[in-house]
This record gives sequence, C-alpha cells and structure tokens, in this order.
Amino acid sequence: SHHVYARRRRRRHRHVASSSSSVRYVEAFLDAPTLAMARREYARDIVEKKRLRREKASLATGRACAAIAVTSQTYAALSSGAVLEKLRALTGDATLVAGDFPMEARSYGAGAAMDWHSDVALYEPAQWEVIYTLENTSDSRTEWMVDDGGGGVAWASTTPGSALAIRANGPSHRVVASTRGERVIIKSLYVSTVRVKTEAFADALDTAPWRR
Repeated sequence: SHHVYARRRRRRHRHVASSSSSVRYVEAFLDAPTLAMARREYARDIVEKKRLRREKASLATGRACAAIAVTSQTYAALSSGAVLEKLRALTGDATLVAGDFPMEARSYGAGAAMDWHSDVALYEPAQWEVIYTLENTSDSRTEWMVDDGGGGVAWASTTPGSALAIRANGPSHRVVASTRGERVIIKSLYVSTVRVKTEAFADALDTAPWRR
C-alpha cells in the first residue's frame, strides 16, 4: 500500500490505487543508499553552511529553501539513468529527462504550509515536478484534487524515500501546516526530451529565494 487516501463528500478516507492521472505517489522510490547519501549532503552542504533561505513572495509560508549544486552526488543520483527509468515507468513518458531548472531542497518546519495552487508550466510540454522526501518528523500532509470527476481530495503524509510526481498545469494541490517536527524534501523537474521553455521559466529563476 502506498498510503494514499481519498476524501469524498462525507470526508471518509480510503486507500486508492491511482488517485489522479496527473499525480503519482510511490513510497520507497529511492533506495536506502541514495536516501542516506542525500541526507548527508543536505546536512553537510546546506544546513551546516546555513544556505537555507526563507521564502517571502511565495504561496508558501514559513518554508525555507536552497539550490542543490549540480556538482553534488544528490544531483547526479536524481538525474541518473536508474532514477529516470523508474520515473518514465511512473509517469508514462518514455522520453523523460532531468530539466535544467535547478533542483531545490526545501524545509517545512512547524506551521509551514503552501496554499492550493497548480504548478506553472515552465516548459512545453509541461514538466513533471517530483518531490522526494528526505526526512519527515511532522504531521503535515500533501493534498491534491482528484481529476476523476468525483470532486474528491486525495492526500499523503510523504515518507522518507518516497516520490510524489505532479504534472504542471495539472491538479490543484497544497501542503497542510504541521504542528510539530520538520519535513525536508527535494523538488526536481523532469521534462520530455523535445521541449521548449515558456516565458515563465526566466521569471521563476529570477525570483527564486536562493538567487538573492
């Protein structure tokens, strides 16, 4: 079971196998050595070096982020052939490759949240935005609209090593604020081999907190 839940009008919860055609959630997506390595690099290269920056002009409140260095082992692992093969199977896009928008580490502490939104397409065709959870000691959860015509909401409390893939211009989703702990993720964009950047790409790059 992937611990994905769907909420209908009576607010009952149930396990769902495929909650949305534009959202995929898989636990234990990253193998143990890759997860451990990414955690070590996050602690050493981002936390210890105080590279996290609070986001201000953003839908997110209380969140901090930092860019992942392209020379890091984490970047190499998340753009590797092994990961791409799994993502292609997950999304159904056989040409998926890592995009050239920087990967980001994001920290959600107690009270941090992100309101309902749909990710802006930075490429055409629209990118898949993949959230890898490194650590989660919080009671936060991610919710998304189910696009099966039933008007429901699915959700997951993302576990370490999991991958949550959401298509840009796809279902609206949000991060519900936690009351305790911390959730650390890496967001990475994946695109079709043949694609073009939209006008939104440069704006997203220019306004990223880690550029300031």
